[in-house]
Amino acid sequence: MRETGHSGPGAGTVRAARAGDAAALDRLLTESLPLVYNVVGRALNGHSDVDDVVQETLLRVVRALPQLRDEHAYRSWLMAIAVRRIRDRERALRAAGQHLADWESAAEVPDPAADFVGLTVLRLGLTDQRREIAEATRWLDGDDRALLALWWLEETGELERAELAEALGVSRRHAAVRVQRMKEQVETARTVVHALARRGECAELDGLLGGWDGTPSPLWRKRIARHVRGCARC
Repeated sequence: MRETGHSGPGAGTVRAARAGDAAALDRLLTESLPLVYNVVGRALNGHSDVDDVVQETLLRVVRALPQLRDEHAYRSWLMAIAVRRIRDRERALRAAGQHLADWESAAEVPDPAADFVGLTVLRLGLTDQRREIAEATRWLDGDDRALLALWWLEETGELERAELAEALGVSRRHAAVRVQRMKEQVETARTVVHALARRGECAELDGLLGGWDGTPSPLWRKRIARHVRGCARC
């Protein structure tokens, strides 16, 4: 698997760390940290648990590294661990009746790659829509938020499609289908954000939102999106 053009640890560092070289392990974790923060910070949308999930991911890396057979697969293996930790934390939050932080908090995540979002939206041609895209992620399902974080890394050259697929545990073809569906959900979420920004201008929308508690959810995403599709004003 190609390493050219990617940031993060190389196969030599992984091999030495796996063999018990303490200095190499320290370098491996240091070089892995920005990549993990990128995924966890965006998928959890700035929640206060981001640091904990990052630490859990790296601890799992340390414990499981001796079992990693192919050092060239380290990046996708690392992302797979991060995605599992994200899913575990989201399930725990839902069970406790908690919600992920809003998009404003996401900007406060102590991300070692702090320019990641700016670089991403610039390369994706979304500079003027950065705020909207950030807010739209609140309306995505947990798995789609994690996939969006991985896809952004693919778009900025940090991951290859094969690595993204391996991190998800699916084939490249299945990964392509999931990415396309995720993009469609992002577009739906953006229509919801647009509609909510126009509250007060559509009596029908205001009536629909009368029973909404203000918390983004799949059910309300569907309801608002359905209204938008049939409303000339929204």
